[in-house]
Amino acid sequence: MRRPDFFVACALAAASVLASPLPARAQLTTGTISGRIVDAQGAAIPGVTVEAADGETGFVRTDTTDTAGTYRLAALPAGKYEVKASLQGFEPFDRTPVDVNIATTTTIDVKLAVARVSERVTVTAPTPLISTSSSSLGEVVDINRVQGLPLNGRQFANLAATVPGVGLGFHSDVSKSAQYAPQISGGNGRNVNYIVDGGDNNDDTVGGLLQMFPLEAIQEFKLVTQRFDAEYGRSNGAVLNVVTKSGTNTLHGSWFTSGRDDALNARTFTEKQQQVAKQDYSRYQYGGSVGGPIRKDKIFFFGAYEGTNQHTVQSVNTQGIFADGSGVFPVEFREQMGTTKVTANLSNAQYLAVRYGFDHNTQPNGATPVNAHSTWVTSTNDFHSLNANHNWITGPASLNEFVFQYSRFVNDIPVDAPGPSILFASFLGGTNVTAPQRTEQVKWQFRDDYSRTTGGPGISHELHVGLNVINEPRLFISTESGKYGVYSLAGPDVNGGVASVFQAGGNLSFNQPLTMYGLYTQDDWRATPRLTLNLGVRWDYVAGLPIDQGKSSNFQRLQAAGQAGQLAGYPLLSDFGKSPRGDIDNVQPRFGAVYDLRGNGRDILRGGWGIYTDFAYTASNVLMAALDGLGGGGITYQSPFSPTGLLKEDGTLFRVTDPIDSIYYLNTVDPAKPVAGEVASPRLEQPYSRQTTAGWEHAVGGATSVSVDYARVEGRDLNMRVRPNVLVNGKLALADIGVQPPNNTFRVAISKGQSLYNAMIVGVRQRMSHHVDLDASYTLAKATSSIGTAYDEVAQNIIQNIADPFNAMENAPSTRTDARHRVTISAIVEAPLGIRVAPVVFYRSALPINTIDQQDPNLDGNRNDPTALAYKFVGVNADGTPRIEETGPCTVVNCSRRAPFSQVNMRVSRSFTLGAGVHLEAIAEVFNLFNAKNPSLPVSTFRTARSGALLSNFMMPSAYAGDVGQPEQRIGQLGVRLTF
Repeated sequence: MRRPDFFVACALAAASVLASPLPARAQLTTGTISGRIVDAQGAAIPGVTVEAADGETGFVRTDTTDTAGTYRLAALPAGKYEVKASLQGFEPFDRTPVDVNIATTTTIDVKLAVARVSERVTVTAPTPLISTSSSSLGEVVDINRVQGLPLNGRQFANLAATVPGVGLGFHSDVSKSAQYAPQISGGNGRNVNYIVDGGDNNDDTVGGLLQMFPLEAIQEFKLVTQRFDAEYGRSNGAVLNVVTKSGTNTLHGSWFTSGRDDALNARTFTEKQQQVAKQDYSRYQYGGSVGGPIRKDKIFFFGAYEGTNQHTVQSVNTQGIFADGSGVFPVEFREQMGTTKVTANLSNAQYLAVRYGFDHNTQPNGATPVNAHSTWVTSTNDFHSLNANHNWITGPASLNEFVFQYSRFVNDIPVDAPGPSILFASFLGGTNVTAPQRTEQVKWQFRDDYSRTTGGPGISHELHVGLNVINEPRLFISTESGKYGVYSLAGPDVNGGVASVFQAGGNLSFNQPLTMYGLYTQDDWRATPRLTLNLGVRWDYVAGLPIDQGKSSNFQRLQAAGQAGQLAGYPLLSDFGKSPRGDIDNVQPRFGAVYDLRGNGRDILRGGWGIYTDFAYTASNVLMAALDGLGGGGITYQSPFSPTGLLKEDGTLFRVTDPIDSIYYLNTVDPAKPVAGEVASPRLEQPYSRQTTAGWEHAVGGATSVSVDYARVEGRDLNMRVRPNVLVNGKLALADIGVQPPNNTFRVAISKGQSLYNAMIVGVRQRMSHHVDLDASYTLAKATSSIGTAYDEVAQNIIQNIADPFNAMENAPSTRTDARHRVTISAIVEAPLGIRVAPVVFYRSALPINTIDQQDPNLDGNRNDPTALAYKFVGVNADGTPRIEETGPCTVVNCSRRAPFSQVNMRVSRSFTLGAGVHLEAIAEVFNLFNAKNPSLPVSTFRTARSGALLSNFMMPSAYAGDVGQPEQRIGQLGVRLTF
């Protein structure tokens, strides 16, 4: 990552701050109440004692106003507080309730009246709607919405999609096919920093969310979509900060169960299309929580558990190619997870929380309507984490928060039986093409944040500094996919000819220890009563990268070629020939401002700019290159492509049942030294983004706000895996260098991708008022990228000109996230008779698709050239063929459009009182109320075969609502929740 000298100066300034005894904000797991106290004439009142007390836990924070009349009650665990202010000669002040949310400062300004009679002024008013101290974009999803909205699968991160500007998709990796992912700023969830109780909760192998937690254990979470402060690192997209529940002085608990049955479901479109009856469907989730005092006002416990047993089926039709693989087959999902937590008010100045959590789940891998049943396997995930958090008020205006976490994760995708994977067009048979593989991660995290508030007449500073270290001694990956061979059929007969084949071998496992360092300083400067500036700078570094590629012959050849000037015509390879160097210049200045237009907190202008560095998950850059760096592992055999079928030495067709070494003219890498055929740049960079925001928010009445924001996110140094060894003027570009394999399957991992996201986000938020809680938003956006997908994904093989890889043709819509229009509406309505109705509406316009003619008109040897015309998917005809329309010339890759997505979910509930403090809630939910088919098309589709014949499955959906890995068809769910 290259930065101007100005940014280096920022780093030096940060270092000077760290060398001085300045403090830092500690709000990852807690919130703050702050404000200013004045008299009737608006003059500051120093010496006022201000107290915030949580009556449920006995937790108390106190502060005294300074000469400017300002106070700050920091490190408050999320909850409801009573705020009191008192000074002799003035009437005492009470305000309740005040909601405190994580990572949020709530401003409570107070005007004290001179005492006339001996009485206390009590104010009951809602917490301010609008933050006048933060320029960030985002929203808190509190416990009322967590428990009150229809939440499919009880995955709390789904509710992120109710925040303005956020979409919802599925995780892109096969190891997490059942996990939803929030889509933010053009990314598909891998660019989000997930934090739980202050601890890192990110998957460093494939990106995205790591461990799940029971919904009964979630107190609330805050999603910051753009312009987050310097305390947050490892994200170029967004931050999702979660805090789990704690016990109180009263014994409280819950128990819930919910069930689905095929009697409550609609028949899926795939079942109708394949003319099978509605199949079995059952899903049961159950669990509960309990929390209470160990020692009143001092020590508390909390525990939660959740289990899921799901049985569904998938109808499969391989059109007779894999006869044994067609039919109706069961799909099972199982999950057990839980958490325990102990919290302690060690003193008025110290607070301690210790939490343990686990998650064990099994889910299908490879189950689709077109994959033969033999390719299905069961993926297992196992998670454990131990987290400790200590908050300590170290002085009158200073606070320290220390977080320790240990976590362990194992994912295993086995092969049920050895054998080759067999490909034909859209269909897969044989064994699972991605298995076997295994991932292991062990992390030790140490984080310390220190803060101090200073101020004088008219101004105040919240000065913050912090250090985060994540040591990952075990980042292990075993990727043996292709170990038993991958065969591409030449025709629709599994016993016929084979067009191509490859097999992997050698060393297919490696461990890459890493240590991540993060250092930041931040000043939230209240320059005037109306203007707050958010100023910060951060530095991140990953030790352990670049990897050692000393034993990779491909890397050595490219290094020598770069030094000799042989790569001058290929900008993607410009780093080769340079000495390996870590990415040490990740200096990230961040500037923001929020201005209170009228000084009453009802109209604000906000905006900012900043640089945000992410961590490039290892599967995107070093996975395969590391195998060669250890001495070799990867492709053992790679045959040329033969559209009529490969031949054996005796001139007969090579078939799936024949040994690989019988292929005539087999392109063979030395089996004793197989290579992965991939190298990583010696100058790999961590991806980063430049974010610019500007917006306005206005309070309407006491419960509603309207906002309009513009967001621009520029992705830089994005990871790409490209295939540079293509034909240039009839000759392979790297033929004289001698890379292996000597064809266009050879890949390089580099950090040269770019992306751009522009969005206008309009939001309306109404907290519960007049019996309605509402959150609605419309997003008009455009997401483009030079790597073909969203900026947290790796590139596809779509480069059209290897000598000019960043031309206008390559700057294309992002296949997973470029929805020009998004609408989200969520609400909780208190209807008569104690009934609550909660709808959630999602709409997303059509995503792009890369339409390809396999005729290679640019003669580079890659049959990845876009079609001459762009197309739009319209629907499916009665005979099962796709209905498409031409929309004009195709001027970029990913020029065509798939189908839009829509879903309406509904929750209806009523609570019954069974006794003192005991309530039973009856719940009925419907997901996809109007049974939208939501056709799912792959990210690319072929218009013609290599022979030139038109393909009947061009732009044909590969799945619909109700299929594995897709949102459901209309589905009903009944449940109860008991609380005491």
